[in-house]
Amino acid sequence: MSFEPRIIAFLCTWCSYTGADTAGIARIKSPPNLRAIRVPCSGRVSPELVLKSFDQGADGVLVLGCHIGECHYDTGNHRTAKRLPILRSLLSFAGLEPERLRLDWVSASEGERFARIAAEFTQTVRALGPAHWKVPPGQQPALGAALARHLDTLPVPEADYSLQTQTLRQQARELLMQGKVSCVIGYELGPRGQTRPTFIYSPEAVDRLVWNPDCRQNLAVYLPSKLKSADSTSLPVAVVAKLCDSRAIQVQLVEQLFRREQVHVIGLDCQGVRDRQGQTQARCRTCRVCAPLIQDTRIQVESATPRVPAAPPPAGQFARLEQVAPAERLEFWLSQFDHCIRCYACRQACPLCNCPVCLFEQDDSPWVGLGLGLNEKRTFHLGRAFHLAGRCVGCNACEQACPVNLPISLLNQKLAVEIEKAFGFRAGLAPEPSPIVTVLSGEYKEE
Repeated sequence: MSFEPRIIAFLCTWCSYTGADTAGIARIKSPPNLRAIRVPCSGRVSPELVLKSFDQGADGVLVLGCHIGECHYDTGNHRTAKRLPILRSLLSFAGLEPERLRLDWVSASEGERFARIAAEFTQTVRALGPAHWKVPPGQQPALGAALARHLDTLPVPEADYSLQTQTLRQQARELLMQGKVSCVIGYELGPRGQTRPTFIYSPEAVDRLVWNPDCRQNLAVYLPSKLKSADSTSLPVAVVAKLCDSRAIQVQLVEQLFRREQVHVIGLDCQGVRDRQGQTQARCRTCRVCAPLIQDTRIQVESATPRVPAAPPPAGQFARLEQVAPAERLEFWLSQFDHCIRCYACRQACPLCNCPVCLFEQDDSPWVGLGLGLNEKRTFHLGRAFHLAGRCVGCNACEQACPVNLPISLLNQKLAVEIEKAFGFRAGLAPEPSPIVTVLSGEYKEE
């Protein structure tokens, strides 16, 4: 018996759904494999709906909207034209053949075009065979030996940080004594010698502040909640910021989480930070000594030259994942997601996961449950990564907070590469919003 694919088709009610109706009225044959779902606009087809379709057993997903410039809601299909190609790249990186997700445009009068697209897509998915995306309950994935995660060893260069620590304390003391700030958010040594975030409210306490290669947390994560209740008369809050931290602050300002005058940025020239295994973090290997992009006070290293860091080239595990077949990538990611305990430490550590209630933590979410099944855990991580597309600054706070060491920064890195390739944009380098939420300006050409 030949394989017949199950295809979910999201059809815009104003154009493509009417186009499908036109094909029927004209008695133009189209495949019976499509399960049509009528949506108000293609822009309403969220990534979660696509993920849910594959999780529930779809072999392919077809999204059809109005032609660019003909949207009933003016720019609704702009949103789709930007999001769906990026989502397709993410799903491909996670092990799904990219041909299983297609975006196209059909007007109300193009019944013949609808039938042709439906037939072509059905034939493409039929040739691919059944999608092995949905994981049956209780199935345990095998770990591909060729892609097993390993840690590259590159120690942080030896350096004396006492001068930076002394200068940081002096600057913080002056800011507090002069009444310029109400608080300084920085780093201190805990009782067991570990470096951790701290809040300094008085000049007498500034001697707790330190700077060393273990200052890996992105302190921008504390700013939205700290400044949420502040009024126009409140003093600013000072925060110690590395380059990646300052990029996160830039994104927070663009998203209007607080005002620029509410924050005093103490910029520190960073020579690289360590991960929990004591090695140089991957993000620091192409960013040797960089000054923060936003700063009110700068604590400088003599050899530091302010510059915009180069985009890191694909390397290591990321490059290997890009090169292998989709089945191997799927096996790798399933073996990683199988360890996830849904603790949400990644979301709590991220300075840009700032939704008051996360979609993936709602009991009544129509898209994803709170269970510990592989499908649900994968949907959480892929959905969270997509929500950060064009916003993630690559600080790796999420991965460093993960108690089971999931390589989730690879998902963010993939999306950053795709966003830069498609739009020439890197988050936090300029006060501009993510291109995912803006209208098209010549980036997309219909085939």
